[in-house]
Amino acid sequence: MQAPLRPAPASFLKHAATVASFYGFRPLREVERRVPGFERRAPSFAAAAYASVQHTVVHPGEPVLAYWASGTPMHAPHLPAREAAEFGLNIVGVPEPIAEVVLLKAMSTIINEWGGTVARVRLNALGDKDSKLRFEREVSVYLRKHLSRLEPECREKMSEHPLAPYACKAEECRLIVEGGPRAMNFLSEKSRLHFKEVLEHLEGLSVPYEFDDLLMGDEREPKVLFAFDLGKEDATIFGALGGRFDDHFRKFHGRPTAASGKEVSGVSASVYFRKSGLAASHFQLGIPSAVPDVYFIQLGLRAKLEGLQVVDLLRRAQIPVLQSFDWGHLSPQLSAAKAAGVSHLIIMGAREALDRTVLVRAMNDSHQQIVGLSDLPRFLKTLR
Repeated sequence: MQAPLRPAPASFLKHAATVASFYGFRPLREVERRVPGFERRAPSFAAAAYASVQHTVVHPGEPVLAYWASGTPMHAPHLPAREAAEFGLNIVGVPEPIAEVVLLKAMSTIINEWGGTVARVRLNALGDKDSKLRFEREVSVYLRKHLSRLEPECREKMSEHPLAPYACKAEECRLIVEGGPRAMNFLSEKSRLHFKEVLEHLEGLSVPYEFDDLLMGDEREPKVLFAFDLGKEDATIFGALGGRFDDHFRKFHGRPTAASGKEVSGVSASVYFRKSGLAASHFQLGIPSAVPDVYFIQLGLRAKLEGLQVVDLLRRAQIPVLQSFDWGHLSPQLSAAKAAGVSHLIIMGAREALDRTVLVRAMNDSHQQIVGLSDLPRFLKTLR
């Protein structure tokens, strides 16, 4: 009889950080170092949110993609707290739906390539403040009619969290909320369009998803919420969830708008895993050891979406690559490539995305060549 698999949290953290780095995420410590006078805190969702938002204050217009790990997970309902740890991804400073898509893609890859198998991602849209106010008014009226049937704990929580019964696992509470209002029916036009674009972008990725209009109850005031369902039990991973938490991230800024004049925006996702055998030092994640020789520049939304497939291609070929989330502008990406000291650029614009090609350009003499995506890994391995 085959022995049961044992959790391997240290190996999982190394794997998660390596995958995240391919999608453009950097360790939280690197983000903290770029904020003058920053006082480092123990890693957690709150610490990562604070550091990421402060980075956008000091470097306005520069999105933050950070990964981090914590032995004391936050916002992890129904998990054994003493056994669980958290690996998280944040994208701050990107209000467009592409942020959710990159986050979903990166987290799905982390889980699938570990062997956890994402069966589906459940999504729900709660929308902006106006959407939520309309929805919560209807929910309040509905739940008051059924107050006596709710679990005592849910009734107590409702004064601070009106949607608490939606997160309850008790059978009676579930039956009540199943007959109640649905958040998607109260979305403003802006929120509806945002969620529609998220779904349209997901269509092109290998991420199975479905609607779950009972997915809510997160106290971080999410505009979009998602949860990952595993297809089979994993010895290391408990599960994963995340969403868009613009209003919550704004609390870490201290002022209503950022220095750039735009409101703070942020998406985050966490995978929760067994922490057996991990020491505090394991949660101080650094940069993966492989040093990239190439920098991947993407210009335009189509290129950014197609670029996710290119990243997968290079990762499977074990070719490290750097990239930026600033897919709308060439100059910042060129500057970042020069600062990183890479030998070559991979450039994809709208034309290349359509043709499934890239330009490979040498940094020393600007010589460039058109390369088909199917030939790209082999071609890059011949460069010196």
